[in-house]
Amino acid sequence: MRRAWLRWTLATLLVAVGLALLLPSLRAQPGPGPEAAAPTGPALVDPAPSPSTATRSSPPMTARSSCRVGEPRRLVMPALGVDATFERIGLDQSAPRDAAGRPPLGNPSNRKNAGWYADGPRPGSGRGTVLTNGHTYRNGSAIFHEDFSERVQVGQLVQLRQDNGSVCSYRIAKVWREVESARGYPRLVATQHLYDFGGPERLLLATCSGSWNAASQEYDHISVVLAVPVTRS
Repeated sequence: MRRAWLRWTLATLLVAVGLALLLPSLRAQPGPGPEAAAPTGPALVDPAPSPSTATRSSPPMTARSSCRVGEPRRLVMPALGVDATFERIGLDQSAPRDAAGRPPLGNPSNRKNAGWYADGPRPGSGRGTVLTNGHTYRNGSAIFHEDFSERVQVGQLVQLRQDNGSVCSYRIAKVWREVESARGYPRLVATQHLYDFGGPERLLLATCSGSWNAASQEYDHISVVLAVPVTRS
């Protein structure tokens, strides 16, 4: 009887020791609770990208690195809802010349198109002022509307989609609203060197604005935008 009691006691102790050794390892294994079902490691989680994450992982089309020198095919101004075809323009030899004897830019033949001065600098070249313009019509049928001078703002994005498939992006740096077209605009061009073909690359965009002159059937003012290339990412 004594030997049986000793054997039972010894067996009980061995079982207790075994459980003491086994339980910690069992507690170390994660169960099927919320923590195991929702891992947080970067290799297992595919969260929706935040703005900063999206910028680092996939540079947007607005990045300057996507721009290659070429001829512009479309003008895009997202804030104004503009997405228009470019056509080449020259100088208007029939218009009055400025103090330096230079004729003004001509206008696109199609009111819905943007104009690009093809004898000037090309977008993406890195030098000179890219000269562009477009019509404003009172009935809203042109590329720009009468509220252009109110809606255009410093910091807005301007994109030139090129013939080579690249996109040259600019940010508006200066806006001159409703400059008197007969004298004020030529003076602005001269003092701000807006038609310069040297120096850092810039983009000039001009369109009619201001009050409508019923006698001459045209606007008496011009709004002018000057934009600079978006910095490479």
